Amino acid sequence: MGVTKSGGRPILSNKQFRAQILLRTDDDDDDGNDDDGDKDVHAAKASTDSPPTSAIKPILVFYSAPWCGPCRLSNPVVKEIIRQFVPKIDVVEVCTDDLPEIADSVGVVSIPTIQVYYKGKLVDTIVGCVAKNVLSNAVKKILEDLGIEDGGVDDAGGSGSGSGGDLVAD
Repeated sequence: MGVTKSGGRPILSNKQFRAQILLRTDDDDDDGNDDDGDKDVHAAKASTDSPPTSAIKPILVFYSAPWCGPCRLSNPVVKEIIRQFVPKIDVVEVCTDDLPEIADSVGVVSIPTIQVYYKGKLVDTIVGCVAKNVLSNAVKKILEDLGIEDGGVDDAGGSGSGSGGDLVAD
C-alpha cells in the first residue's frame, strides 16, 4: 500500500482522509465544532500531515480498486490531469478495497469515482470512466469558479469537445 497506479498521493487511513480532505479550511483555529464527532481528528488537523492554510487548493480524490477495469482505464487520464494541473490542485487516490468506510461515508457507490473538494467541501463528482478532455474541462471550470484559473491553460485537448467552448476567449 502506498503506491498508486494513477500517480495520486495515496490515502492510507480514514483519519488521514478526514484531516487532509474533509477538514481543510481557512479557519483552522475554529472552535472545533466540525459536526464530525471524531475528537482525535483535530490533533491530526494541526499535524504536519496537513499543509498550512495558505497552501489550500482544490483536491481531486480518485476512488478506485486494483481489480476494476474502468479504474485501470482511468489511471492514465488522472496521470495527465496531474501533469496539467498539479501546481493548482492536489490529487489523491483512495483504494476502496482497503478503505471502504471512506467511500461509504462520502457517498461513493460506484468506481471509478472522482470527487473534487475545496476547503473541506465537495464541489464536483464525476462517476465512471471519462475522457481526458472531459475531466480537464471539469477541473478548469472548478478552478475558474474558485478564481484560481489564470485562463492560460489550453493544452487539455478541449477543442472539438462540443461543450464548454465558452471557456476559451476569442
